[in-house]
Amino acid sequence: MTLLLGLGIIGSRCADQLAATGLPLKTWNRSLKERPDLITDLSTAAQEAQTILCYLRDDIAVREIFTLIKPSLSEKKTFINHATIDPDTTLWLARQCQEIGCGFLDCPFTGSRDAAATGELVYYAAGDPDLLEQHRTLLQITSREILYLGQPPAATIVKITTNLATAAAVQALGEAVEISRRHGIDPRSWHEAAKLNGCYAPAMGMKLPSILENNFSPHFSAENMAKDTQYAMQLAHTSGVTADLNHLTWARLFEAEMRDASEDFSATIRQHQTTDLELEDEDDISCSRIRLRGPDAERYLNGQVSNDVRLTEDGRMIEACLLDAKGKLQFFVQIHREGDDFIVQGPIEVAEELYARLDKYLIADDVELLDESMDDEAFLTVPNETRRILEGLPKWPNEIHPGMLPPEAGLEERSISYTKGCYTGQEVISRMKRAGKTNRHLVKLSLDKPLIPTTAKLMIGGKEAGIITSVASHIAKGEVALGYRLRKFEEHETFDIASPATGEIIGKASLR
Repeated sequence: MTLLLGLGIIGSRCADQLAATGLPLKTWNRSLKERPDLITDLSTAAQEAQTILCYLRDDIAVREIFTLIKPSLSEKKTFINHATIDPDTTLWLARQCQEIGCGFLDCPFTGSRDAAATGELVYYAAGDPDLLEQHRTLLQITSREILYLGQPPAATIVKITTNLATAAAVQALGEAVEISRRHGIDPRSWHEAAKLNGCYAPAMGMKLPSILENNFSPHFSAENMAKDTQYAMQLAHTSGVTADLNHLTWARLFEAEMRDASEDFSATIRQHQTTDLELEDEDDISCSRIRLRGPDAERYLNGQVSNDVRLTEDGRMIEACLLDAKGKLQFFVQIHREGDDFIVQGPIEVAEELYARLDKYLIADDVELLDESMDDEAFLTVPNETRRILEGLPKWPNEIHPGMLPPEAGLEERSISYTKGCYTGQEVISRMKRAGKTNRHLVKLSLDKPLIPTTAKLMIGGKEAGIITSVASHIAKGEVALGYRLRKFEEHETFDIASPATGEIIGKASLR
């Protein structure tokens, strides 16, 4: 009779495979399961069993249960450990079995839920090769391959380190996909590209389809992968290897475990989902910083920007646009005072162009321009990205960019004064206010699918109705976005979403 210990995701499916062959089988689990082969008297079952298969969760469980059944073990019995445990526990098992003459195989597996359900696991085996051959037929019921690696704990070490590589690969996959989709690449197209790249690994093919559906039902749980990665950290430490990636991978898995230990370990991608607590965070980002100094600074600056710089007298920071003669945006900036000087701040990537624009019309005015953009303290404090999207705040260059008309992004209240007097582009902006219409306008969106890319198109009846410009994920509020809706579709509140690469419909969006 064979006794199987542990009816988790893998153990239960292996038990099904063994039972289907008619093999005399008993199973045991710490919590009761509805199985006809389940026993509760562990000691008696261990006495009757010739082979004991262990699929328990970790080293603590393995040591505890082995200690309980050790008095029932003897010669002509074999204990085969399939659990992923630390090497010290593997060696402890080997010594314990040797003391009583019981056979022992160090035999962890690779393969997840589906592989276990179809008898397609791969076993890494270490121990007496003759003992392995005696049990090969039994092990083949639940596996497609058995790889002999030498003496314990060789199989344990290989299992731990290959799991580390898989966890790190899936962590890198999540980051690559998230970065790409925020830059307008459809993750579905990214997947097709990766298949033709040297980076492609089976883990990508297994995990990405479910990630795209926001499906984290466990094939291999975050809890177990975090445990295995911690074993890898211990191995690295004892061998003197500096394993920075190991520590980062474990940290992400630990976060996933704290959110929901039962989810698949690919749920590390949820690190990009913001919580309510994180919505309060703000980020400091580097920015261009131009100082205007001199007796004509206020008058000159007021003639260049769309807002009234006198509003900064009480110490507040204001937002403003620099426009061309046609009223189209050139720069979106923030302005505040430092003493008698004005500080104009914008995105760091436009520092040279912003300085040149402010300098362009500086002819007879008594104003000095100083470019302080390389100053280490030149930072803007901006809202957390998810909070920005939830609140509908446009950002350069996603929603605000050169050539657009400021009213399209709803910037009137924030950055335009209609009473302060003339500035470049002022006549066009005033006419637009009187007309009250723009060809498109910024909208807040909810998305029904994860990993929708920026630049995805909003569609109505096969016609382009707008575009998605920013995306974020919130743990409770789901997938949120900002985008532009064309004026002729302003009566519509729900849209199909088309991939920017293929035009394939990949989800739905609705106004929020």
